[in-house]
Amino acid sequence: MKEKYPPRWADKILEWYCLEYYLEEVQGDLHEWYFEKLKHSSRFLNLRYFLLVLRYFSLVRSKSFQKLISNPNYLSMKKILLITYRNLKKDKISGFMRLTNLAFGISVFLLALVYANYELNYDRFHEKGNNIYRIGQDGGGTRAWAAGPIGLGPFALENVPDVKSMARFIPVRETWMKAGEKKLYENGVFYVDSSALTLFSYEMVQGDKRTALSDPWSIVLTESMAKKYFGDEDPMGKTMQLLVDRGESRKVTGVIKDVPPQSHLQFDFLCSIYSYGDENYQRSWRNYFVYTYIEADEEDLSNISEQLKTEFLTRYNGSEDDYFVSVLTPIHKVHLFTNQEKDNADHGNAYYVYILFSIGAFVLIISCINFINLTVIKGLDRAKEVGLRKTVGAFRPQLIAQFMSENMVLLVFAGMCSLLILLMVEPFFKELSGLDLPLNFISNPQILLTLTAIVLGLELISGIYPAVVLSNFKPAEIIKPLGSTSMKLKKIGVIRKILIIAQFSLSVILVIGSIVVYSQLSYLKEQDLGFEKDQILLVKLNWSLSQKLEALKEELAKIPGINNVSLSEDVPGYRISMETVQTLGNPEGVMSRITASDENFLDTYNMELSAGENFLTSSPDQRQFIINETMAALSFGDRDPIGQKLIWRDTGQVVGVVKDFNFQSLHSEVEPLTIIRNLDINWGYVSIQFEPQSVDRVLSRINESSQEIYPDLPRMETTFLDDRFGQLYLAENRLQSIVWAFCLITIVLTISGIFGVASYNAHKRAKEIAIRKVLGAGSSEMIWQLLKGFVVLLGSALLIGLPGAYYLATWWLQDFAYQVSINPIIFVGAAMVMLILIFASSGLVTFKATNTNPATILKNE
Repeated sequence: MKEKYPPRWADKILEWYCLEYYLEEVQGDLHEWYFEKLKHSSRFLNLRYFLLVLRYFSLVRSKSFQKLISNPNYLSMKKILLITYRNLKKDKISGFMRLTNLAFGISVFLLALVYANYELNYDRFHEKGNNIYRIGQDGGGTRAWAAGPIGLGPFALENVPDVKSMARFIPVRETWMKAGEKKLYENGVFYVDSSALTLFSYEMVQGDKRTALSDPWSIVLTESMAKKYFGDEDPMGKTMQLLVDRGESRKVTGVIKDVPPQSHLQFDFLCSIYSYGDENYQRSWRNYFVYTYIEADEEDLSNISEQLKTEFLTRYNGSEDDYFVSVLTPIHKVHLFTNQEKDNADHGNAYYVYILFSIGAFVLIISCINFINLTVIKGLDRAKEVGLRKTVGAFRPQLIAQFMSENMVLLVFAGMCSLLILLMVEPFFKELSGLDLPLNFISNPQILLTLTAIVLGLELISGIYPAVVLSNFKPAEIIKPLGSTSMKLKKIGVIRKILIIAQFSLSVILVIGSIVVYSQLSYLKEQDLGFEKDQILLVKLNWSLSQKLEALKEELAKIPGINNVSLSEDVPGYRISMETVQTLGNPEGVMSRITASDENFLDTYNMELSAGENFLTSSPDQRQFIINETMAALSFGDRDPIGQKLIWRDTGQVVGVVKDFNFQSLHSEVEPLTIIRNLDINWGYVSIQFEPQSVDRVLSRINESSQEIYPDLPRMETTFLDDRFGQLYLAENRLQSIVWAFCLITIVLTISGIFGVASYNAHKRAKEIAIRKVLGAGSSEMIWQLLKGFVVLLGSALLIGLPGAYYLATWWLQDFAYQVSINPIIFVGAAMVMLILIFASSGLVTFKATNTNPATILKNE
């Protein structure tokens, strides 16, 4: 029988891979193992032997690796770190600029990315979020409403097969909440269906989400409210009272965790909807005030919308122009992508998110351009090093690996610095944006993952090009002052110029964009709205306050420093309802904003009449109308509106025309407005006009009067009307602040980039400058020789940046009905700013180079 030996082909593989002094020892052990196993079984022995051979493959035993590390040109990571440190130490300014540029660029981009991710992920925490839709109504024009009738939800659930579940949310406006001795005003109260806790993913701490709201007089609290009203006591089973329940008590049947900030629905209390009217009322189809959410599959949406459209037409029995089309909006799009009336949601602006993210990307690109430019510039100074290393046997791959390794060290260090910057700016950005963004990389792993991707991407973008270029120099060419090397340097210079032009263009766009945003917001703040908003205090009324309204009004009028007190259904700055107002002989009428007020309303807000007079107090029972100029033009054309009849629920007479005023934000134009004098109404607000120098005394006296008139109620809350108008432009104000901050960083990066390139130019042309000065050239001529290259590059950048900035500014301004004109001076100013930056950032280097003694330079040469 033939004796069996280990397979020769496996030994050949080992001999090819392992070093000589490892091979004998390794093969001896392997053969010994083979013959020992052969005594017991030969099944799959050759395969098992091969697998064992593979186990001996290691980097240390590799011939290739040992050949690499034995090469005198091999650089370990320790040596790479040492060389990087020495190069940074040798030129501290350049090293500092490269690291700070990149660190700030990465941190700004990470900040913009976290902000965009935060805004774009609203309502993503719901498990059924991809199948939850809010039913809005769109009647065309301005009649797009987020709310609908209370009977819409039950009808959809019972009659539309594709609707799997439904939940309604009814907001409770300005109510007090009482538990034991605590009685406080609360705003975050909703009536909801019991299915709300199963449709949405709100985490229950106590209670059963399936039954917590099934009892008509049940209530569910958030953890913070449970702590606020009951302290450390168990709230389950305790009772609470609400103003709107008119003396009835509700039993606490559940506690949920506080609603995440990334939710368009923010609340503190959920009350069972089954106590909100009887069965017939809950199926009614009038009054749009309920937010209805359904669960459905995306492919069924068109069918659901069509069935609801048909039902609206049947309910209202009108023409095709009289009904609303149901719009089904995914809940994760409500925050950024909707702008419907009657919305209770916290809204953002998708365009602003994209703008800020783009700016962050621009800043990162600019910092990368600086980094690449400075890396190539400093690398050119190492041409002799490359030549010497190639002379002693270094291969091009080794040089590429060295330069890329050095680049990676800088990138990793800059990335670590960017994380520290994020931690430092977290409290400032929170105050600036009003958002609690997760900027701590420990609690937000996404930052580390993104940073890793950025570093690897930048290594490919900013590392390969300089490494390939620098490693391509030939030793013989480096010694020659002219020839092919100079041609390669010219190619490098062209690419560097292209990068500088791109950097200047982005800087111009940001500077102009910042000026346009600032100009538009300043214009909005300075625009005459047509009424007084700066010295107005508001008291939001409720049923309890309305019981002694006359006494409150009289007491307020007695306070020194208060000039006028008015009652109204609505006030400027808040939504005013829209309904059809008819004229005699015109049954179609005009869609107009409708509100009611007393005779003091116009005086309190310093509104000016263009025709007629104020409400007539001598005829309190007669229905009277005051309309704005837009309503007068639409309703009566060229006719005199004074004394004309208007019909809204009842017939009344127009007694005055008030000059148009912007009762909403300047995002929209002035709409028709009809003000009614009708004392039989539930007033919504008390408006108080005060003297600005008396504001503290007025606030103190209002609080005292509140306690005297309403001893059993919480302290009456007041708000400033101008604060409300500030909220209308909150997104724009945030955008302005962040854009200014990013623009400032961009300017700093641009200055540092110019400074680095100017330093390089001055160093490379030092001999030329010295010779020119010896031949009689003046300092001003030398300065211009060094600076004119930047001026040419700036001119090229302006040809790209100015049209781009104009397009972006025009696109952003189209969201406003009232816009600032884009003044050409802005573009001239931006160009001058960039020119000043060029001269300022490169002037010091240039001046120093042109004033150096030529003898010193020529002696060094």
